Amino acid sequence: QGSQSGSRELSAPRPPQQPSGFMSMSLAPHPVGIKFWTTIWRENKDLPYSQIHAKFQNWYGHTFHRATGRYFYAHRAGALGTFAPLVVFLVGFKVATMYYGTMRDLNAATAAAEAYGQGGYKTNPVPK
Repeated sequence: QGSQSGSRELSAPRPPQQPSGFMSMSLAPHPVGIKFWTTIWRENKDLPYSQIHAKFQNWYGHTFHRATGRYFYAHRAGALGTFAPLVVFLVGFKVATMYYGTMRDLNAATAAAEAYGQGGYKTNPVPK
């Protein structure tokens, strides 16, 4: 291409000098990535809250069910049937609580009877 003016060779531009108090450190890349968050913002920034909420509920429901659906009992009792495990737990808890209360009261009655010299619970009456 002909001779260039002078004998200067082309070189890459030098980076600007940084101030002496400037700390140079590199941050690790974002674990999810900034593109993920900006895409969500771009898709939802012009929508009303009701649509954003509906989209999120739909996404969350599908994600939750796909991730944890194998741990749920697949019964056919309808919407109220989802309370079946809760009801079974509460009935079991009620029975256990009643058993504990009964045993506590029996032991308290026995201790009180022994304290007053009656011989305790389930003893034969003193012959007259």
